[in-house]
Amino acid sequence: MALVSLALALAALVAGALPHPGMFVAIGLAVAAAGTGWIGWQRRGAPGAQRLTAAVGVGIALVALALGGARYAVTLFAVSRLTGLVGG
Repeated sequence: MALVSLALALAALVAGALPHPGMFVAIGLAVAAAGTGWIGWQRRGAPGAQRLTAAVGVGIALVALALGGARYAVTLFAVSRLTGLVGG
């Protein structure tokens, strides 16, 4: 579970740098990574390294989610400004 979370979080960071659908893929992957990482971190019987890897996955996922959300907000702001510029 921990390595899955870490892989999803890193994939979310990569997807965030891609063109158009990358932003939405990054947000989805970040949510999935945070969920799997949270489940992996809550397993009290797991070894410490696995729990730490899951926690790192959650942290990277939250960064990717923040970056994806910021990119989405900037896109909405730009579309709003362009719509106002055209007079719509």
